[in-house]
Amino acid sequence: MSGKKEHTGQGTKKGASLYLNHIERETRMKLPGPEPLAMMNYHDEIHAKDRAFSSYWNGITANCNASAIVPSPFPRKYRTTTKRRIHRTGKEIILCSDESSLSDKPSLLEPDSHAGAYTFLSGLLNSPSSSATAKALDFIIIRGDYVSHIVIFNVKKINDDIVKGCTSIAEKLKQYMENLISAFIFHDPEGSKHYLDTSSENEEIRLKRIFGSRILTLETGNIIYCYTPECFSRVNLSICDALLATSEALLSPAENSRLIDLYCGYGFFSCYLSDVFSEITGVDSSGPSIDSARENMKSLNPDAKWSFHASKIDSRSLNRILPEPGLPEYVILDPPRNGTAHGVIETVASRNPVHVLHIFCGVETLPAELARWEKTGYLPVQCVPIDMFPGTPDIEVMVLLKKVSQ
Repeated sequence: MSGKKEHTGQGTKKGASLYLNHIERETRMKLPGPEPLAMMNYHDEIHAKDRAFSSYWNGITANCNASAIVPSPFPRKYRTTTKRRIHRTGKEIILCSDESSLSDKPSLLEPDSHAGAYTFLSGLLNSPSSSATAKALDFIIIRGDYVSHIVIFNVKKINDDIVKGCTSIAEKLKQYMENLISAFIFHDPEGSKHYLDTSSENEEIRLKRIFGSRILTLETGNIIYCYTPECFSRVNLSICDALLATSEALLSPAENSRLIDLYCGYGFFSCYLSDVFSEITGVDSSGPSIDSARENMKSLNPDAKWSFHASKIDSRSLNRILPEPGLPEYVILDPPRNGTAHGVIETVASRNPVHVLHIFCGVETLPAELARWEKTGYLPVQCVPIDMFPGTPDIEVMVLLKKVSQ
């Protein structure tokens, strides 16, 4: 999925608030808006986040210290997926970069090409000829890499007139925006507050191509990945090399071993690690992501032994899908921001993996998830925070867990 949902549980709210308190103390500032640290010097920002996370981590566990935060090669203008939510104030259409203040001010975290495209689109959507199309829009999303781009119109209603309207806007944008290679319509009949929300049980075809290739590509870790536009992909391409290299260093797999990759997406970790594992089993709830993972593995490592499964990730499905124990197992969990479902950690731990690499795309669920691991006998032995989201308080955290001797 592309729009990661926020968790509403009290435990995660408490965890997030505690971490933000540390950040505010280190920066001596309140944190309004979506990118409150973007005006800081990056050296000062990373220093403040490093101290804040270290304090937060030490309050959660005494089992190991957190390493220094891995800095982002691009501290600003790094986002390869950006979005604008459509707001209507009277007769004006606003493409909001900051919904807290209904501002369309360009973000300091998005490439200049994205900012220019949204300004151009705002002009089109505020013209009388586009009024009907504008009413159907919830979001406009730009995705790609630092060279080529696609645009996706996220609509809650679709018919022939809306398709024609989006097509007209996309063709005009292509004339304006250099290297716009594809355009799509994503239909979300439920009008979710999350962009590209694929969690609905609606089985209609959700993605309609307007023009261009149906496949996006991303190059990192000396691999070219292919995936479809609705698949989740990390927003900071510049730090993905470090993310992949760190995953291999932390797991330290033995020869003739198996990787279980949960929430595997289009095979981001599986494909990169396919040369160092004898077998790979990947699971993700997104059918399009699993289709992409299969194609990526066929292309990148045709001799690898692998299986990818599109399934809800819970204890029942894992017991059904995962192979019989045999080879030494290493596990990656890369769940969405709201964390793992009840029973997932416990099911994984019951298989006695050698190492578990649990990746957190925010700090909110760290206390609760680590407490669950501890009950199964697994404790953190290494923690590597990654500055996936410069300019914001958020960080991605890689935690290596190992079973303690009983």
